[in-house]
Amino acid sequence: MTSKEPFVEVIGDEAIKDIQSLVVERFGNNFTSDGPRKYFKKVKNAQEAHEAIRPTNIRRLPSTIASLLDADSLKLYTLIWARAMACQMEPASVVQIQLDIGNAAESIIFRSSCSKVEFLGYQAIYEDPEAKAIRTKDDEKCRERDETFETLSLLKNGDLLNIGEVELKQHYTQHPPRYSEGSLIKKLEELGIGRPSTYASIFKVLQVCACVKKVEFFLVLVFLAVAGGQKVSNNKEPSTVSGIPWEDAFLTNYFTEVTDYSFTADMETELDNVSGGVTEWKGLLRDYWTRFSAYCKRVENVQIQQVEKMLEKRYEDFLFSSLPDPTRTCPSCSEGTLVFKVSKFGSGYFIGCDGYPSCKFVAKTLYGEDEDEDETPKNTCVEEPKLLGVHPNTNEKVILKCGPYGHYVQLGEDKKGHVPQRANASHIKDVNSITLEGALELLRYPLTLGNHPEDGQPVFLKLSKSGFTVRHRRTMATVPKNVEPSAVTFEKAMKLLSGKNVRLCGRPKRVKPTVVDEEEGDEEAVEAM
Repeated sequence: MTSKEPFVEVIGDEAIKDIQSLVVERFGNNFTSDGPRKYFKKVKNAQEAHEAIRPTNIRRLPSTIASLLDADSLKLYTLIWARAMACQMEPASVVQIQLDIGNAAESIIFRSSCSKVEFLGYQAIYEDPEAKAIRTKDDEKCRERDETFETLSLLKNGDLLNIGEVELKQHYTQHPPRYSEGSLIKKLEELGIGRPSTYASIFKVLQVCACVKKVEFFLVLVFLAVAGGQKVSNNKEPSTVSGIPWEDAFLTNYFTEVTDYSFTADMETELDNVSGGVTEWKGLLRDYWTRFSAYCKRVENVQIQQVEKMLEKRYEDFLFSSLPDPTRTCPSCSEGTLVFKVSKFGSGYFIGCDGYPSCKFVAKTLYGEDEDEDETPKNTCVEEPKLLGVHPNTNEKVILKCGPYGHYVQLGEDKKGHVPQRANASHIKDVNSITLEGALELLRYPLTLGNHPEDGQPVFLKLSKSGFTVRHRRTMATVPKNVEPSAVTFEKAMKLLSGKNVRLCGRPKRVKPTVVDEEEGDEEAVEAM
């Protein structure tokens, strides 16, 4: 037999007497205790100076003011009224039954359990007609549960059962849910961090500083990196990049004391002692700064390579588990080793060859999972380059590769000081169908169609991720899907560039300011006068 009790804050003695008298009138003497029911704080730093929210007059029933309130206001008042009543009622008594059902050899065991409310206690208030606005109980499910309880209670030890139906279900272990505002406050209370008056400011700082974003009801960490002394935030990239909180790993490794949960709780206790005159505030600050400055001085000498090694060692099993070669040999140069690296621009992380800059192979980029289903995630595949054949004219290898932005074909191998010709193949759905002839066709682009009659600049037919486009300087137009690239002539390209579906791309070149000769400037000034 178990009991369940509601939780409520402090209520005045006069209000408790009124509540208990109304409970006796509506439900009977056995639903309320002889004396007032008192509740004590369950968390550290709880403030109980204010009385709990309750109706000013408990006998003002929800039905008497229903005509004065809208639906939401009525539900809110009914909830407050019901909770105030329930806090002075007896706990509910629940009977539980559990049976183990198995075969004779006991190699297969099934467990069935059910419960039945023996005494409603405070739950009776939610059965009251006055609480119908907030009632969520399903009578049909309650009847089914009572029938199941009666059936199980009739069984005895050793009874033989017949199998009626077998339903196979597979369950997977689920990761803990992300924190919501409510669950995070509960966790902070357990750790003794913060107070009711400070929780609102904590969430405000998190959102103003773009540390978290709300996705439905949950708080999702936002990727924050430092580039050139300036924070770079990307709301599409959570801080738990690919499941690993990189910033947390850095801070917990180099600032162990400050990032410990007990540090914040102990600091609040020390500040309480300062406000109470027990601790001298200058001594507290001096002691804290002495310890914190030591951490800062140590981190000042830490190089980015040391941070990379620390993160690689801590999360080695996760980072390199998807690589096809457990030795982590670079598939491009066959000499280097794939290692974890931090982007020098602070935009993310990746796994690449340690032979950079002679080998620029990137095996996998590490970005957070995009919460928006409409966005196309970046390709993080790790595949061996595929040799398609040899170019008939130059005898160079034609290779199919997979990069961070999709598949592409490459003419020749990577060499120091030489950038091979590449063509994007991400628009092809079945990359395994790419042949040598198809790759050579892709490598034909960009193709010069002619020179523009106005400025003499070339007009190109280019291949991009989304398909073929024609381009003249910064002006670009998309080739319709139903038009074959071989059918795009110079005349047709000019029509596309003068049509409606034209857009600008790239950045305009900076025009150097014209330097006016000092003497010429003086002559112009004299003429103007």
